[in-house]
Amino acid sequence: MFDDLAGQGWAQSSDQGSDIVSQEWVLNLALQCQNLHDSGAFTQAAVGHGSTKSVHTQIRGDSTLWLEDCKSPELQKGIADFLQELQQELNQSLFLGLKRFESHFALYPPGAGYQKHIDNHQGLSHRRITFVLYLNEDWQTTDGGELSLFDPQVPTQKIHSIKPHLGNLVLFRSELFPHQVEESFKTRKSLTGWFRDDAL
Repeated sequence: MFDDLAGQGWAQSSDQGSDIVSQEWVLNLALQCQNLHDSGAFTQAAVGHGSTKSVHTQIRGDSTLWLEDCKSPELQKGIADFLQELQQELNQSLFLGLKRFESHFALYPPGAGYQKHIDNHQGLSHRRITFVLYLNEDWQTTDGGELSLFDPQVPTQKIHSIKPHLGNLVLFRSELFPHQVEESFKTRKSLTGWFRDDAL
């Protein structure tokens, strides 16, 4: 997986689930994500940065819960341990100098998606690697919700489409790849975030 990331700038563990994380752990994450959403812990996601940040559900339709806002220390620790190990492996394999990560749960209701965008805000480049761990059991092709990656040189040209199967882990260069979440036809859940090269 890390060879693919180094060579082409993106990688996925498997289109049918991951051998990097256990199915039991991912199923537990999926359950906790749904329970937290149902309890009202999530907020509607916004687009933009700083003073320009605002909610536009026609552009971005998910709601999110940031890891630091989660009230379960056990859940926070489990996710942090996983991401710290992944960060260490990325640094050892790609010499990226990653120093920290930021992460949130994301839940898209039926009919929602996220229009094409790049993860680094304009003028900022500290997000180096985007990660997405999918939390969707029994996802079918007809459910939609694919992650579409586009050519950095020809942003209108789609280069790959990734189905959000349970346990599928996706990594890509945050500053390079335009991408979008296609419309989902049932609830779509993930653990999403960025590895960064700046310190707090």
